[in-house]
Amino acid sequence: MGLEVKAKSPLKPTLCIELANSYHGYIPTVAAHANGGYETWRAKSSYLEVQAAPKMVAAALRRLAAVAG
Repeated sequence: MGLEVKAKSPLKPTLCIELANSYHGYIPTVAAHANGGYETWRAKSSYLEVQAAPKMVAAALRRLAAVAG
């Protein structure tokens, strides 16, 4: 996710920071969900829908585009 945001960001350089003062659990990719990968089941630490990762990337890119003008 971070590499995709960095590659598609209109602002260069873009630095993605994770695990900064909040805890939302592991964010599995769509492929990880399809393959039953690590922490794809619903739990206190992993409770996101299958399309959460691409939605988060799209939201980050929308915000970066807004900042870039």
